Amino acid sequence: MLVYAGFKTNTDTRLVGMGLLIATAVILVGSWYYAGRLLLIPVFTPLAAAWTFFLAGAVAEHLRERRARREAVTMFSRFVNPHVVKQLIERGGIEGAGQSREVTLLFSDIRGFTTLSETRKPEEVVALLNRYFSMQVDVVFRHGGSLDKFIGDCIMALWGAPLDDREHARRAVACALDMADTLRQFREELGASVAFDVGIGIHSGPAVVGLIGSEKRREYTAIGDTVNLASRIEGLTKDAQRRILVSRDTMERCGDAFDFVSCGSYKVKGRAQGVELFEPRRKV
Repeated sequence: MLVYAGFKTNTDTRLVGMGLLIATAVILVGSWYYAGRLLLIPVFTPLAAAWTFFLAGAVAEHLRERRARREAVTMFSRFVNPHVVKQLIERGGIEGAGQSREVTLLFSDIRGFTTLSETRKPEEVVALLNRYFSMQVDVVFRHGGSLDKFIGDCIMALWGAPLDDREHARRAVACALDMADTLRQFREELGASVAFDVGIGIHSGPAVVGLIGSEKRREYTAIGDTVNLASRIEGLTKDAQRRILVSRDTMERCGDAFDFVSCGSYKVKGRAQGVELFEPRRKV
């Protein structure tokens, strides 16, 4: 994603313009004062040059701002829904520096992809993946989430950033349930002969979000233990024989929006204690 810094640019331009206006007024008053004492000071040519330079710079800055705005819209639209894009542009973009946010991460990984890729031509596999990803990303956007990235055949989605969202956990779980429905629709398109399933893991907690990468390429993403645990929960869906698993942290943040079935506690790499996992279900 791209940082849009139009607000700061506009502020700087206005400050320079105000300073130049004040300086012009002072110079003209001073020129008038000394003219009354028969002392002529040539001020119009320097002032005209100064204002010409300022106006040319302001126009150039305005054009750069418009170009940055268009680039921001294009870049943001790849990751978030149009409503979020509009809010980001209106408030001046996203903060480039890292921030600690309460977020919810969703990882959705395809099961049986290796088998699928072995039985179809490469171009068929790419077309199939593109179709599936397009359907599921639409679901993420519909629930106010941001597409963080594709990791091979895995979707990483984020709620709670770049815009604050108090309902980030509830929206992520609702998204996961709709993604399961979309999966069933997609499998009907493929036919019963194709083994295609997914595992979805969700976890909520603090994470560092911001533009991360090199000077040549940066992406807006989340890092930290919350991200790692969400990914590992997705990996446990196969062992638990569940399509969707969420952590207790996510479950508690959802309140009574869903019914949850306890799936037990599982050992997770890097954690001394087991992680209690739950399967979400829509309320009947």
